[in-house]
Parts: sequence; C-alpha cells; structure tokens
Amino acid sequence: MQIESSGRTGHDWRRIFDGVIAAAMILAAFTAIGASDVSFAASQPYWLALAVAYGLATAAIEWVHRRGDFSIARLAPRWALHWIGVLAALEAVFVFIDAGRFAGAGVGLMNGAILALGTFLAGVHGNWRLIVIGVAVGIAAMLVALVEQYVWLLLGLGAIAVAVVVAVAHLRRG
Repeated sequence: MQIESSGRTGHDWRRIFDGVIAAAMILAAFTAIGASDVSFAASQPYWLALAVAYGLATAAIEWVHRRGDFSIARLAPRWALHWIGVLAALEAVFVFIDAGRFAGAGVGLMNGAILALGTFLAGVHGNWRLIVIGVAVGIAAMLVALVEQYVWLLLGLGAIAVAVVVAVAHLRRG
C-alpha cells in the first residue's frame, strides 16, 4: 500500500516509526539499568512498567509491519504470555534480593539481561527489529558490568542500534 504525500511512499513513516520506537525502547532500558545502580529498590516499579511497555511496543511494531495473515486475536495471547513471563522473571530478581540470595547491586545488570533476552526472543518469533533492540540492550548490560565508569558509551551503542534498524528496513524495502 502506498500513500502519496509530497513524493514519499507510505513506507517512509514506518522507517521513522521504527527509529522512534527503537530509540525509546533502548533509552528506557538504559535508564533502568542506570537507575538500578543508584537505587535498586526504587527501580522495581520502573522495571515492571518497562516490561509492560516493551510488550506494547512489540505489539505496535508487529501491527505496523503486519502481513496478510496477521490476526491480533491469534497473536495477542502469545504476546501476553511472552511478556508476562518476562515480567515474572524481572519480579523474581527482586524476590531473590528480598530473600538475601542476590545482591541489590546486580539488579540493573540481571534485569537488563532478562529484558534483552525477552526482546530478542520476541524478535526471533516475530519482527526482526526486536532482535536488534534485544542485542543492543544485552550489550549495554554487559558494557555496564565491564566498564561502569564509561556508561556514556551506551548512548553511542543505542544510536548504532537505531541506525541498524532503520538501515536494514531501508535495504530490505529497496
């Protein structure tokens, strides 16, 4: 489907959408990883809300890039189960901390890894764009663990991930 508007096709807005959603998802995850270093207990509601937001973003990406066999009624239960699983894994980290089995300092790293894996797997079973976002969030968590004093490098990683999503979308369309 093409919509003519000042010489542009209907696909141009999808690339912009992809870039904005990818940037928002990555920035939100980076913020959560950083906030968890400051106060892991206060970050719990943010992580839980982030899992819900990622689930909604996944649905939005799938909707925007839907194909002829797309059925929200068929896919919604799988999406819900997937992201409820991610939400439960994030919550389990806080249960482990409360039980004294896990150090609070590792919340951002562990939850970043859980969110990255959940996003990556959503991409494996859905839209490839989520694979790129999941990889970026996972690498970010690893970088924070290795070089905490260089957290500003995450901004560059996020920009690269967004550029990859937009560039690959452009190449696949062309």
